[in-house]
Amino acid sequence: MKEAVPVAPDWGGRYQLPGGVYADWRHDPKAQLAYGAFPTRLEVTLVWVAALALFAWTATAGASHSWSWWQWAIAAFLAMDIGGGAVANCLNSAKRFYHAPPALTDDTLSKLARRPLVFAAIHIHPVIAALAFSPAMLAASIGWFVALFIGSALVRAVPLFLARPVAALVVTGAIVVSSRTGFIVGLEWLPGILFLKIVLGHMVREEPYGS
Repeated sequence: MKEAVPVAPDWGGRYQLPGGVYADWRHDPKAQLAYGAFPTRLEVTLVWVAALALFAWTATAGASHSWSWWQWAIAAFLAMDIGGGAVANCLNSAKRFYHAPPALTDDTLSKLARRPLVFAAIHIHPVIAALAFSPAMLAASIGWFVALFIGSALVRAVPLFLARPVAALVVTGAIVVSSRTGFIVGLEWLPGILFLKIVLGHMVREEPYGS
């Protein structure tokens, strides 16, 4: 197989790949935590489609369970952050930002966000869901959070060529277990899509293709 030939000597450029494509590692001083570096309009649109679609799906449960206004607000945050984030973390622009070395222009928040396990650790969404909708499931929700962190650490620990299949294995396990054990009514999707967002979407280093 033909080796990729770098056309720039550092992280700031583009690297030619076989098949007429290239990896684009350009640094963007205006990068956003939500979308990464140099997101296209189509990429941003895909994130919002996923976010709104999952919220709409979740709203059908809220309508039948008479959620209070603050539960609606939390449900909207969970659905849009996890649904939109599952797509956002797979964007080339996100890979370009989160898997490049820190830059001198990065602020403290950006530097922390670029640490994969810190990123995983702040996603306490299962615990938030339990406290808001079903305190009886708090212990199980903490278990999901711990499993999310362990799965993330496992993906980061294996050699890079195994990261993607190991992440897929972890996500598959989360989906299978949640289908058997269940989760909070109306938020049954949360464990599987959260693992998709963090373990498969964020933890796996991939080359960001240029548009």
